Amino acid sequence: TVAREVLLDIAARRMGMDPVDLRRRNFLAADDLPYQSPVGMPYDHMAPREVFEAALAQLDDDGFRRQQAEARRDGRYLGVGTSSYVEPTATGMGYFGTEGATIRIEPSGMVNVYVAGGSTGNSLETTAVQLAADALGVDLADVNTIQGDTALTPFGLGTGGSRSGSMIAGAIATTAATLRERIVAIAAHRLEAAPEDIELAGSRAAVRGTPAAGLSLAEIATIAYADVASLPPGVPAGLEASGRYRAESPMIWANATHVCTCEVDVTTGAVRLLRYVVSEDCGPMINPNVVEGQIDGGTVQGIGGALLEHLAYDDDANPVSTTLADYLLPTIAEVPVIEHVHIETPGPGPGGYKGVGEGGAIGAPPAVVNAVADALAPLGAVVTRLPVTPAAILALIDEAGEQAAT
Repeated sequence: TVAREVLLDIAARRMGMDPVDLRRRNFLAADDLPYQSPVGMPYDHMAPREVFEAALAQLDDDGFRRQQAEARRDGRYLGVGTSSYVEPTATGMGYFGTEGATIRIEPSGMVNVYVAGGSTGNSLETTAVQLAADALGVDLADVNTIQGDTALTPFGLGTGGSRSGSMIAGAIATTAATLRERIVAIAAHRLEAAPEDIELAGSRAAVRGTPAAGLSLAEIATIAYADVASLPPGVPAGLEASGRYRAESPMIWANATHVCTCEVDVTTGAVRLLRYVVSEDCGPMINPNVVEGQIDGGTVQGIGGALLEHLAYDDDANPVSTTLADYLLPTIAEVPVIEHVHIETPGPGPGGYKGVGEGGAIGAPPAVVNAVADALAPLGAVVTRLPVTPAAILALIDEAGEQAAT
């Protein structure tokens, strides 16, 4: 992504074009899909152009260009950079194409959800609870999740490839459907109602139109475990089920555009990020806080990769950046408030959910590099290497000056 997006900006400047306009000429829009790329990628269920335009609208690109021109007249160097990508998430290939879940409703009415994946900062414990609560019509406070213990959970590939949201949603939905049918059957039998008239909400099964006629989930669980003789014909004892979801498509496409503005001090080489916008299409969001948290974490990681992180070696190949005093990471002081824009194009999988976990780290480095390059463009400096440290920027300015002189 860095190579492609930096190349686009360099090409645009050589043709005397705004890099934004070059991208506009080549973007796929939602109406252009489905579309098969030259290398056979089946693009669908996404909106790259719409996401791009939404990011620029959030920034006010024309307004920034006026601000940039005014700053240059005052001897200040501002720049704007964009980066766009599409990413295949939730692959359906090989072991990644299936995921399982086990759900057990205890006699107390509490719900335990067992899934293979282990949360690695992507808040699967929150996501799994929300999905199960929605699927079963129970309160969030009544749901717990157990992850990653292979002695207890179904076989699964866990976190990776931005698959967790879609695959866990499928696994929980498949499993919950079995339990939901059983809960409805027990409630309908005990309340002498038709199954289609039973509603599940708030950890309770009630007769539609007469909410006073109902049973709590704990009461239904007690029947399922302790009063099995009164179960309706064909309904097994207990409230525990395991299910397995199989991916419905070979991949689910997520896409985003990052836009970054910065100011470069051409005397010291220091870069100050001014604004940062992420326009993201990850389909419907199970939990917006989780989605934006993953975007922010990946974006900060990408900013560090563009401006600070450097595995340096001496002439004898000994590493010299061996501590965090030498290998620098971004802090809150280096990162502006990240602005979020959401475009929701449902994917082909369960709930329309897509992956989002890698999006920040994919989009951030080229957006930052292009912003720095745009700021330095009047000086003739061309950025082609990372990280863009102050020393590297000053070297590029000196090199451009020498080339201009000769």
